[in-house]
Amino acid sequence: MDINDLELGLSGENKQLRLYVFGTKRDIEIELALFVWYSVCCSWDTRKQLLEVYCNGELRHTETIGSAGCLKPNGSLVLGHLHKRKDGFIVRVSNSFIGSLYYFQMWDRVLGQEELLDCAMGNMVSWKEEYWNFSSILPVADHHLRCAGSSEASSTRAPTLHPLPPTSSTSATVQLSFFSMDMKFSLFYKTERAPDYYDARNLLANWFSIIFTGEEFVVTNFKVRGNYPQSNVYNRAHVKLKQMSQSYICKAIIKATSLETQEALSLKIKQSLNDTYEEGLLSLYVKPEDVAVKPIALVDCPESFSHTTYKGNYSWPLTKPAAKAEVSCKRNPLQSAVRSCGIHLELEQAFWRKPDLTECRLLEELPDNILDLQDIMITEENAQDVAEQILHLLPNATLQMEELEVITSKVSEIVRLADVSVALAESILSILNYVLLQEIEGENMRKVTNSILKTTEEMGYKVAYTERNTSVITTSMALLVMRPDPSMFGGLAFGVTSYNRGLDLKINIQENPFKEALASVFLPESLKKFLGIEHSDPEKHSKIQFSFFGTTSLFVDDSLMKERLNTYVVSASIENASIQTLKEPVTITLQHIDHNTGNAAVHCVFWDFQKNDGLGGWNTSGCEMDSTDRNYTICFCNHLTHFGVLLDLARTEIDATQDRILTLISYAGCGASSLFLCITLVTYLALEKLRRDIPAKLLLNLCAALLMLNVVFLTNSWLASFNQPALCITVAVLLHYFLLAAFTWMCLESVQFYLALVKVFNVYVPKYILKCSIAGWGIPALVISTVLIINKDFYGDGSHSESNPFSNFCWIQENTVFYISVVAYIFLIFLINTAMFITVLLQIHSMKSRTHKRSRFWKRGFLQDFKSAFSLMFLLGLTWGFVFFAWGAVRILFLYLFSIFNTLQGFFIFVFHCLMKEEVVKQCRVHFCWGRCWRSNYSDWNGSGAAAGSTPRCLNPDSPSQAMWNLHSNGTSSMFNGSDFLPRTSSDIHFRMAEVHSNPSALLPEDAETKHPCSQRIFPMDPGLHYPPKATFLH
Repeated sequence: MDINDLELGLSGENKQLRLYVFGTKRDIEIELALFVWYSVCCSWDTRKQLLEVYCNGELRHTETIGSAGCLKPNGSLVLGHLHKRKDGFIVRVSNSFIGSLYYFQMWDRVLGQEELLDCAMGNMVSWKEEYWNFSSILPVADHHLRCAGSSEASSTRAPTLHPLPPTSSTSATVQLSFFSMDMKFSLFYKTERAPDYYDARNLLANWFSIIFTGEEFVVTNFKVRGNYPQSNVYNRAHVKLKQMSQSYICKAIIKATSLETQEALSLKIKQSLNDTYEEGLLSLYVKPEDVAVKPIALVDCPESFSHTTYKGNYSWPLTKPAAKAEVSCKRNPLQSAVRSCGIHLELEQAFWRKPDLTECRLLEELPDNILDLQDIMITEENAQDVAEQILHLLPNATLQMEELEVITSKVSEIVRLADVSVALAESILSILNYVLLQEIEGENMRKVTNSILKTTEEMGYKVAYTERNTSVITTSMALLVMRPDPSMFGGLAFGVTSYNRGLDLKINIQENPFKEALASVFLPESLKKFLGIEHSDPEKHSKIQFSFFGTTSLFVDDSLMKERLNTYVVSASIENASIQTLKEPVTITLQHIDHNTGNAAVHCVFWDFQKNDGLGGWNTSGCEMDSTDRNYTICFCNHLTHFGVLLDLARTEIDATQDRILTLISYAGCGASSLFLCITLVTYLALEKLRRDIPAKLLLNLCAALLMLNVVFLTNSWLASFNQPALCITVAVLLHYFLLAAFTWMCLESVQFYLALVKVFNVYVPKYILKCSIAGWGIPALVISTVLIINKDFYGDGSHSESNPFSNFCWIQENTVFYISVVAYIFLIFLINTAMFITVLLQIHSMKSRTHKRSRFWKRGFLQDFKSAFSLMFLLGLTWGFVFFAWGAVRILFLYLFSIFNTLQGFFIFVFHCLMKEEVVKQCRVHFCWGRCWRSNYSDWNGSGAAAGSTPRCLNPDSPSQAMWNLHSNGTSSMFNGSDFLPRTSSDIHFRMAEVHSNPSALLPEDAETKHPCSQRIFPMDPGLHYPPKATFLH
């Protein structure tokens, strides 16, 4: 057919509407669906040359045509197919229309949109029977159709038109019917985790899409619930891959579009459902007797009228169940308002859902100032628009108190609406996210904190979703809501797996606790009793909500003086449940924002809305710390709310300047100590006479341990910079080992003092040095081996700070291991050495008091005793005690004292045991000065000389000085120094405690003179010395 012959035509082509006007054709962008009514109106204004096409009451096409044409007279109008006139007869030139036609009207004037919606009657052609020649086709009345109540259409229904002769067929009508289906099915699974009703529903939806293909049957909606009394209880200890089953009940509404009878359709549906469907490790099976199908009579959703304040009024036409009605928006007619005619599963009735006016614009623009939004009333129609307007205005806002109050007020009003879409939730969370990232300080943020937290939680429970869970994520905030199946609930973990200050925020949920996460919350299985497990209807189960706040600016507590929030905040809650005093606690794991390298105290806290006169604040009640290290803290809480970790500022690491100074002091001191320890070792190892006795051998081992400790410490950061985990663990193990070894040898030194000065007699220990070596080097090795066996990853480099060049350090990363294997070990030895030190001082004081009551040289003796005590403190490591007093206001002072004295421990050992030790000086002169010995009195630290040729007298056994004489030996060091034993000398005894450790005779039975305290002996002269004999008592 020539298109130029068509003056007016309307047809459907490829699911689109096609309009023919004055020899031209136009495709209107309307997607046509089968078995759906469409109301189409074409308007042609000759004066304006304007063509308009309406569909379902909304304007879908408008066009200006450069023509003022009109329909020619004596034309023909045919419904159902294209035609042309030939020899005075109407000839069909296309296939006939299959379907229903209804309410055709034609006017000779342009009608307004409101007039069209009022079912106006055409003045040129109407739907009255006298206008039409139906031939053998009889119209069918249907009072449910729109405009069926008008006088002209009260007895008519759209006739089904069939091809005109010469083709003929039997008349038939495509029927639209609905069926209710109740079915019980078994779900078989071979998975470790038992499926829940979400798995059952998804499996069933996939099955429905396969068995109900095409347009004949459509499942409009369905619901699944557990058939718990008949279902097999899930045994979590079941054997892997053992197949088990669960029973579920399904109710569905099925729409059928077919020419068959309802009885035939019911049987067809039932037969389609009698089958087995398998998908992966899940499969379902339906028995024939477990399916019931019945037809239901549904009344169309009637015409309705919606009044809105901000988007205009809308009239909704009569709409079939499970269909949508669309009308044009008032402000922007090219967009549509949509309203669905839903079907209630339980009542089996059709009903209007709420209109969706999202695409429609407001009749009046919103204010362009945040403060002016205060007078805008929030309704469901403008909630999305107000939220988007606030987002648009935020970049230019000052966010003073007045603006913050308006923002939080409007956001709260939006959340109070009955339903919140995911899109609206995203807008709200984006608003709050922007406010939090501004890090507003002071009272302004404090006053709105509780409102923001409550709004976020309320919004989460109102978000509309159909799947197992839904989430809303912004740059620094995240919200996840889920409605778990209580029968399958075995614990649930929420975790933030990635976050970098406003970037790359990722969250996840799983059944087991997270091993690595920035923040995580694990809910125990015992919480299932709060999830509505007594209900079989999924919609009655409680939701669980998790939230994450990636900024600390919202959680300011002015009542805290010495603590600060050192983690991001994570929260968990259960809908309509107050969770308190749980027997099985909730586990919260939080990563520190700043590494807790100083082992500062941490406190697990929750946000208490009532604290600080209703402004909110941190509270520790019901929360306790399970463990903490430099990176993470694990908390146990017996309730649900917002959780965080406070870092005690009084025990945090010091500021960067002080830290750098102390670090430099440590490196310089350790370097100096290493040098002087090497000199001490070389001196004692080179001179055989100096290392003969037990005290010298103990000193050599101590110096070796300290030297290795300093060397490993100095090279630690450099070795850690290679970023080799195995190397770092090795360095940390060596540092740990030599630290413990050094303290063990210090402890052995104190034991030696005790045996030499307190026990004195009957203290023979066979193979004493061998046993000391086993203890000194073996006990630390045993401790280190135990730690490595438990977990070698206790060692390593846990710091990733780029701002501190000294932070890259290999050491113990687990606090519990550190406190047990280092702090407790050192503290025990410190107590032992302190006790030994005090005991030795008391013993010497007692001996001096009994021997000499008066002395003219008491000042000199006091000075010498003080110097000796000072040297003994370094030998026993008592200066390490400074660290136990590094608290409060004097913390910095004691840290400096600790760093100075302990890093220089090797230097002081060299001074007191080489430079100020006469026997060492004498041997060095003999071996290194080529015999040039020219001083008779070395220093004030040396003892007084005796007359030439004098010899010691034998002590009376009853003399109180007997014990002292017994302890004298011919070794490298003497036990005591004094002139009391020499003729014509002072009666004062000046004890040199630095030499006390050098008494081998107290332990060696081979020395016959130690077994006979009254035997006389003279001090042998060193063959290398050429000067008159002199009795000397080395200090």
